[in-house]
Amino acid sequence: MIVLPSMPIRNPNVSLVYHGQHFTDEDCDRITASAIDSEWREGGVGGRAENKAAPSVVGKVRSCLEQRLPIDQRTGAPLNKISLEISAVNANGWHFELSGFVADDMPYLMRYPESMQSHYDWHVDMGRGYAASRKLGFSIQLSHSDDYVGGDLEFHNVEIDLKSLRKKGTLAIFPTYWLHKVSPVTKGTRDVVVGWVHGPSFR
Repeated sequence: MIVLPSMPIRNPNVSLVYHGQHFTDEDCDRITASAIDSEWREGGVGGRAENKAAPSVVGKVRSCLEQRLPIDQRTGAPLNKISLEISAVNANGWHFELSGFVADDMPYLMRYPESMQSHYDWHVDMGRGYAASRKLGFSIQLSHSDDYVGGDLEFHNVEIDLKSLRKKGTLAIFPTYWLHKVSPVTKGTRDVVVGWVHGPSFR
């Protein structure tokens, strides 16, 4: 006689991709204005080199510019607001055990200009090393939808209105194991904040 374990509790939100407008135009403009021109670097793929000084892979899979998201050392903005919003959504959705942001994998400002044919092919955000503890990824839309053509954030096998993801101030949150991509920008420039909330291993 085969004895099977009891059925696990299955969270219906395991494939949830959340999105909502949590940031005002002024919030977004303030974040964009905080960028430091000299800090832009070409984005990498599959993590960075051990010293994190250079991208490990660039080219066909991904093309964009990035820099660490500047944080106001006095107020903690915008990191504090991002953390609060993600915690609230997680409590009503995935119920993941989260630790928060970690020092070696802080959020980025990312810029997708047409001059680079900017894009990011299908990928997941979990990986080896410091990426192994990523549990939730997020993206904050800083640009107006009519500032660029293309550049859509898309999720594999998830029905979602792409136009709603393009609205300025929209916060998108998703499990880091979910396949997603950014389609090529063919005109203009797309600015976003991208980052990850970490936590203990899934179990």
